[in-house]
Amino acid sequence: MTFKLAGALTAVIAGVGLLFFSQPSLDDRLERDLERLNAKLNARQVQIDPAELLDIINDNNIAVRVLDVRDEADFNLFHIIDSTRITIGQIYDPVWVKSLPQSSVIVLVSNDETRAGQAWKLLTVQKVPNLYLLAGGTNAWIDIFDSNAKPSTDPVAEDAIRYIFSAALGDRHPAANPDPHKAARRKYKKIVKNIGGKVRKGGGCG
Repeated sequence: MTFKLAGALTAVIAGVGLLFFSQPSLDDRLERDLERLNAKLNARQVQIDPAELLDIINDNNIAVRVLDVRDEADFNLFHIIDSTRITIGQIYDPVWVKSLPQSSVIVLVSNDETRAGQAWKLLTVQKVPNLYLLAGGTNAWIDIFDSNAKPSTDPVAEDAIRYIFSAALGDRHPAANPDPHKAARRKYKKIVKNIGGKVRKGGGCG
């Protein structure tokens, strides 16, 4: 057997071995764990009340990242103070996922819960810790913290904004950073678990 033929055969064997032993894709891992993940969502184990999110945003001993999974247009209309918009491409990027802080509470946000729930499942199978989603999304946040909000009179699709905005104010909208005392007046079941060490913040959500 010539060296050229032996090299080609080795390459073929290596390729077959790589294919056989390759890691399952993210979608495969999600499908494999889908029943357990859906059960957690259906049991409301990771959906945190808007008042709880407002509480932890204003708690200087808790580091929190608010990740908004909505379209750019919706994000520009309104978003919670210090939140960051992310894309589905980032969620599928293992380098970006590994860059997420291990000692912060991470809260995913969409208009309702559909997109945030899907993002939660994709990040959970990638073993991102301390991961939650906002119960009811930004629509519920506005329900609670903006008494002057104008509901849309047109039919609203699933996980779409249910309110009319006169301008794209983003986090300059009054409801983006509500008075923390509004959270204190609301009763809710605490979902966020103690993650151990205290993290001092200089303001906002890190």
